[in-house]
Amino acid sequence: MLREESALRAHGITLGAFICFGLMSPLCKWAMESGLVSGVSMAGFRLCGAALLFWAVSPVVPRQRVERGDWLPLIIMSLCGMGINQFCYVLGVQYTSPTNACVATTSTPVFTFILSAVFLHAAVTLRRVAGLIIAAAGALVLILGSQMEGGRSGSPVGDAICLFSQLSVSFYFVFFSGVIKKYHPVVLMRWLFLISAVLTAPLWLHEMLSMPWKQLGPAEIWGSAYVVFFGSFISYLLMIVGQRHLEPATVTAYNYIQPVIAAVVGISLGVDALTWQKVVAVICIAAGVWAISRRSQAQ
Repeated sequence: MLREESALRAHGITLGAFICFGLMSPLCKWAMESGLVSGVSMAGFRLCGAALLFWAVSPVVPRQRVERGDWLPLIIMSLCGMGINQFCYVLGVQYTSPTNACVATTSTPVFTFILSAVFLHAAVTLRRVAGLIIAAAGALVLILGSQMEGGRSGSPVGDAICLFSQLSVSFYFVFFSGVIKKYHPVVLMRWLFLISAVLTAPLWLHEMLSMPWKQLGPAEIWGSAYVVFFGSFISYLLMIVGQRHLEPATVTAYNYIQPVIAAVVGISLGVDALTWQKVVAVICIAAGVWAISRRSQAQ
């Protein structure tokens, strides 16, 4: 009974993490809708805010000293997993729809498989190749659909930027799994967010300082606050707990609720529109990821 309750709690926590992720893109878009807060400024808010929050909770986790040989990998990880990934994602949300941005996040396992196959010689089977083709078709439908529909349905440029952000984080997962497992998640996150905030400061600092702070309204303030606190800090903490108790494939499955949440909230806020292309894209990418990630019976 206790084990069932623990599993149920882990599922609830993981669900909460992906609900936070799913709400982030429409609320981020809502905050940037007026043009007072740009995607560059929002990226700066996210990186700096998350860094401060993770350092604030550091005293309650075990102390760990980063080994000298791990500093260079940490710097590269901070750029791939935080700096480029989160900077490009928020920038992409500025130009595309919240649902499109969330659909793009489901492509991470596809990029991870490609990198693993090319650089780590991961097994390439017919099923995985078929999954890759199906997932790529879904991404293509998403981008071409945005180009044809226009308006609130999305933007090919924004979609491409969001997809690039997922390619960046795939490098983080493929090449640095050893370092990821070596340190406590909070210790790792505090350094990754801090390093990425410092390294990307030349990109966002001037724009953030020159922002018309006195003109910011509730949408800009509360939307930005959500992105920092729930969309970055709380979601990562919940994800860490969920990953300790659930299989990776189970955690990945929750990723597909993001586009649904983003579509519902985005449409209600007037910053998104639901199209058949988005539905087809979600189905194709989900089917492709399932084919790529599923273990064969022989394994």
